Amino acid sequence: MINFKWNGIDFSITDIGGGKLGKDIPRHAHAKGSYELHFITAGCGKLITDDKTYELKSGDFFITGENTYHQQIADRLKPVEDVFMMLQVNNAQKATAIGSVFLNSQFCFITDFDNSAAVQILNEYRQKQPDFTSAIAGLTMKILADITRKNLPKEFIDNLNYNNLNDRRFVLIEQYFLYSDNLTLTELSNTIGLCERQTQRLLKKYYGKNFREKKKECRNH
Repeated sequence: MINFKWNGIDFSITDIGGGKLGKDIPRHAHAKGSYELHFITAGCGKLITDDKTYELKSGDFFITGENTYHQQIADRLKPVEDVFMMLQVNNAQKATAIGSVFLNSQFCFITDFDNSAAVQILNEYRQKQPDFTSAIAGLTMKILADITRKNLPKEFIDNLNYNNLNDRRFVLIEQYFLYSDNLTLTELSNTIGLCERQTQRLLKKYYGKNFREKKKECRNH
């Protein structure tokens, strides 16, 4: 197990592997705080979620987070080759705005992703040369940064300022939607120091959704 901290989140890498997918992987989901990262390096196959079927090819990348059901169908003639990693979130109470964006990525699918760092991680893990755990942690942080940059809301990128009050509010909003089971608009508004109408405006700015729509989206994930 390799432990590291990134953007205020304590992670453990609990598994690393890779190779050809020679058989189907049945429908399943992962436990709370678990994120499975898959980097497709060759071959083809299918990824099936509850919402969509994806045709896998070299350069694809996907995350499946907690309670995200998925399965893979192997291509018998040209099976997928991939690198996979399992990350476990141990503590996210001090997650930054950037870190919170990753935490909210319970599922994402990216094409034309640079999978070279993942290949390096697998080589480091198999060769186990001196200080390989530090090398793996550093490469993983690079990957997390790359993933999060692609998932950042446009408005957040346009106004990127870590000392900005609204960015700090963004962190609180992310945390509440991730970890509060019975969140209300009134409670959220009181927490971030805005009236309910201003809170709704901020949600529209960051997510393009009102409170009810955002809460429903989180429950569905």
